[in-house]
Amino acid sequence: MYERYWQLEQPPFENHADTNFYYPARTHQGALLKLRYLIENRKGLGLLAGGHGIGKTFITRVLESELEETYTPFVRLVYPLLEPEELLGYLALRLDEESPEAVSNSQDTVLRRLERRLEQFTCDNRHPVIVIDDAHLLEPRHLQVLQLLTNVQQDLGNRFSIILTGQPELLPHVERLAGLSSRVAVRITLRPLPAEETADYVKHRLFAAGARGPVFSEDSLQTFWELSRGIPRRINQVGDLSLLVGYADGLQTVSPVEIEAAAEELTCVSTD
Repeated sequence: MYERYWQLEQPPFENHADTNFYYPARTHQGALLKLRYLIENRKGLGLLAGGHGIGKTFITRVLESELEETYTPFVRLVYPLLEPEELLGYLALRLDEESPEAVSNSQDTVLRRLERRLEQFTCDNRHPVIVIDDAHLLEPRHLQVLQLLTNVQQDLGNRFSIILTGQPELLPHVERLAGLSSRVAVRITLRPLPAEETADYVKHRLFAAGARGPVFSEDSLQTFWELSRGIPRRINQVGDLSLLVGYADGLQTVSPVEIEAAAEELTCVSTD
């Protein structure tokens, strides 16, 4: 709605997985470095934790876009609360879509099928990556199934990688299962952006959207950080609504007043 007014080619603050909008914040770059280390050095299992809206899923999308073709298939599981047998069967299906009956087979049968399929990937010089989102929701019985999967992983010489992403409670959640915790090669916690990076994040998103000049006043960028506390999703929400407010008011640049109005409206909406 407001893109033409602000001379933008597209909305700059959409909460989608377009990697063209990736801003290399220190916390995110550090996470990518460790995840690439995990995968490229065949270290097995990694944990990526952080609060709501911190960028966990986006980071794994960027990771997927940066990896060479060797690291395929890149399988993402976004429904972790399946029954344990269904969880294993679903992963088997995603890795071997030519054998849909794997979902209904016994656990031992599925594991054997996975082993054979993973051996074939090795012969084809491919290294699969499995990402399980919202892994903090997994119950101990699910984690025990994942431990079985890591047993296969070790037996095969870490020929595939597993990344669990979730809220901060994911880390102690996994630690309670000693067998699984001992297999974790990297533990990553994403942090909010500091004030300087929040300002650069806003500028980067605008530039990626085609901005030709300043859209937000310099003092408004500090307000961004004060009201979002450096949470990317929150920055996007406040930025998007403040651009709409500025458009509606016919402004030349967005000031702290519009940022504060947008943040207040979002707070009201979230508490209704």
